[in-house]
This record gives sequence, structure tokens and C-alpha cells, in this order.
Amino acid sequence: MRSIPKELIFNGKYHSSDELRKLATDLALPGKADWEQELGNFLFQWLDDKDFIHVKTSGSTGVPKIIKLGKKSMLTSASMTGSYLGLKENQTALLCLRAGYIAGMMMVVRAMALRMNLITAAPFGSPLDDLPDSQPVDFAAMVPAQVYNSLKTNESKRKLESIGTLIIGGAPLSTAVEQLISHLNGKIYATFGMTETITHIALRRLNGRERSEVYTVLPGMSIATDERGCLLARVPYLEGTEVITNDLVSIESPSTFRWLGRADNVINCGGIKLIPEEIERKIAALISKRFIISSMPDTKSGEVPVLLIESPDPINQPEKDQILNTIKSTLSNSEMPRQVLRVSHFSETENGKIDRRGSLKEVRSEL
Repeated sequence: MRSIPKELIFNGKYHSSDELRKLATDLALPGKADWEQELGNFLFQWLDDKDFIHVKTSGSTGVPKIIKLGKKSMLTSASMTGSYLGLKENQTALLCLRAGYIAGMMMVVRAMALRMNLITAAPFGSPLDDLPDSQPVDFAAMVPAQVYNSLKTNESKRKLESIGTLIIGGAPLSTAVEQLISHLNGKIYATFGMTETITHIALRRLNGRERSEVYTVLPGMSIATDERGCLLARVPYLEGTEVITNDLVSIESPSTFRWLGRADNVINCGGIKLIPEEIERKIAALISKRFIISSMPDTKSGEVPVLLIESPDPINQPEKDQILNTIKSTLSNSEMPRQVLRVSHFSETENGKIDRRGSLKEVRSEL
């Protein structure tokens, strides 16, 4: 069986297991930034004698929970990613995600497994801002908000474009951001996965000639759908366990699928099932502010779609009417939102995903 690596090249310096323990102790000290403490605590977990670690799920579809993941399974996942993306020893990997969640943890594990040089940046805003111009980055993982913020200035955009391979996950990318990055250099991928599958099991190219609308699963994965139309995945490093998801998909081939949305979010409007994410994609280019499609109870139809727009300022009725008129020709009658509702700031999960239920609850409390 493969041994668990307990050494790491961190910020250009090789750390033996003893040195890594000292580093973990230093990072976890009170007074350090939260994200540094999380990194230190993860290193302590990785270096202990247990063959598993505890990981908190994101809570994007329910109450966050603690699950156990095997260290050897995490290593296999890391090696599969490295092989698929062509990552190599001594390349530089940027950790700019919180190591309290699986995406950040796996960046550390990949650096260990592939003997890459792990460098760090605070996992907020535009993490590339603090990186020196001379610092090369061969591999990085970001959430959509970080990518969007990195496109705002020429300097950070140049740094983003200089990353050899960038994977983006944690939440769906907006159509607008996809368009902005479609012509950038480097290799940029959207990821599909979850904590239970040890991050991504499929990738979708977002730029260049290989740009695609469908996800391709990593070698060795097999996929199917259940009676709901949700993805079932058999993951080899999880001992062939079939992972049941709440993700509605259209399978295009034995190794590719198109993501449609979440079953949890489906709106049953008079017997017609509407997928909010599909409606959002249709109108993404027509609304400048951050928004989501949600639902409200309706006596006649059971549920009806509503448009929630994030805005610090009130939206008057003429503005709401204009928004509805703008999107009307793009949507069917059943998809058309019955109301435009304002949210001062969307509720978010701990790792930055929009909390749809929490945001709707905020709106209802103000009605």
C-alpha cells in the first residue's frame, strides 16, 4: 500500500516531517490569521497516526456535517488530478483557499503527493494581488468570486493569465465570468465534485480551442443517473462506492455530462418542474447585479419563480418592471418570475457559496 507522505516543500523550503510539525505548530498559534490556523490544524491531522481525516462539508445544500475521508483515497485523488492535468514535480502550486475545507486541503495533499512547491496567499478577495510579479504559479485552484475579482485590474488579470493550470470550483460560474476568461491564456477548468468525492471527479475546459459545455470525468470513473435525473458516480478510490448526488445532469456519453442544476432547488410550478440554474443561465447577460431565481408559495400553482436581486439600495417598481420586460422575451411563461425581490446582501455559506434558502428567508422576513 502507498505510504502517506509527511514532507512538504513550503514557500520554496523543504520541510521534513519534524519540520512540518513545527510549521503546523507555528501556523496554529493564537493570533495567527484564521486561514493560517486552519492550515496548521489540517497539517496536524495529516501528520497524525490515523488513516483518515475529519472534513466539514460546505453546507450549500443543508446543514454542514463532519465526515471522515481516508488519507490514501485523498492521495489517489491527488495523483489522478496530477496525471490528468500534467502537473510535475517541483512546479509551484498556489494555495489561496481555506484549508478547513476539502478544496484547500487537497491543494496541500497534491503538493505533497506530487512534490510541488506550495506557496500561500490569503484566501479572500483577489488573492493574486499580494503575489510578487516574479512569482510563477504553475497550478492554482480558486472559487468564482476570486476569479472575478482578479479580472478587475490589469495587473491581477495578467497574473491570473500567467497561471499554467487553473481549476475553478465551489460554486457555478456565471455566464459573464465564463465569457471573460474564455480567451485567456493558460489552461482553465471548471470542476465538478463535492467533499464526499474528495473534490472533483470531472473537469470542463473553459478557454481555448478545447473549451466545452460538458464535463469529462477523470479516468476510471463511471456515471449514470437515477430516477430523478441526478448523477450517480462510481469512484474507484472510494472502493467503488456509488456516490448519489442531488445534481441534475444530462449524460452525453459514457464519460461526459452536462450539468443542469440542483434537485434541491427545483420549483414545481403547477406541475411544471423548473430548474432555477437553467433560468439563471438564460438571463445572465441581461441583469448586471448578482441575482438568483428562487420560489414563493402560491395558492393556485403551489410554487412560482421569483427573481432575487442583490442590491444595497432599494429597487423601485419602475425599475422592477423594466427588469421583467427585459427578460420576458428570453423566458417561457412558466419560467417568468412573478416578482422581483431585493436582498441587501445574499446569505452565504462559510466558504462563499450563495445560501439560497437563507437568502429567501431574509426576503420573507422583510415582506
